[in-house]
Amino acid sequence: MFALLKWCLVSQVTISPKITVTVDLPADFSLFKVGAYSGLEISLSAGTVIKATLTTSPASATASASITAGMQAACLRFDTEANTYTYIDGTSYASKTMIVDLPKAGLYTFVSASATVPIPTIYAEARATSSTSMKIISYGGGELMLGVQTTTDNKITCTKKSNSTTMTPSGKTSINVFFDIELEKEEKVQKGEIKYKYDAAAVKAVRTDPSYCISTQNELRTHMHTHMYTSSFSLL
Repeated sequence: MFALLKWCLVSQVTISPKITVTVDLPADFSLFKVGAYSGLEISLSAGTVIKATLTTSPASATASASITAGMQAACLRFDTEANTYTYIDGTSYASKTMIVDLPKAGLYTFVSASATVPIPTIYAEARATSSTSMKIISYGGGELMLGVQTTTDNKITCTKKSNSTTMTPSGKTSINVFFDIELEKEEKVQKGEIKYKYDAAAVKAVRTDPSYCISTQNELRTHMHTHMYTSSFSLL
């Protein structure tokens, strides 16, 4: 059973609780049952959600016992266009009960995980950052990882691009992968790390083209950058 605290929308809403989910969860996340359910699906007859807040019934004894020190109870939304899960910022868990903001229609799944796992996020979605610790944000099912700690609490948005106006540095060859990384408030990044997972074609090129900086590391599938950019850049 679920209790909806607040709805503001121009539509008729249908809420379907789910005992289990059929879409595989991201790595390091497990189902977390509240009452008899592991999630819910929201559908609208028309319009969009303006504001919706959900308070769940208490978690099962087994589920609540799993939230020990260093663990979190959270909520993921499955985005059908991106075909991946995205983390719902601001979810709270206390006294075995979760309170979740529901930004739009779709499938929501309740999960548990370590408090330090990468946060699954879809491209072009703003994600809260912190001034007290580095957050690891995962995009595209793990295609791109950003680690970021900002000077103040802020928001970061990463958008995948098909091209770039930035010239490829001399002596390097672009693999034609581009991202815009922007902060809501322009400020210094205290810590920043970019990790991109090359696909098979790019790995083959890296192995055979001497212009790549990691060409001698034959089994390497990722290349780590230790800068954070707030404009378009090319991964080389």
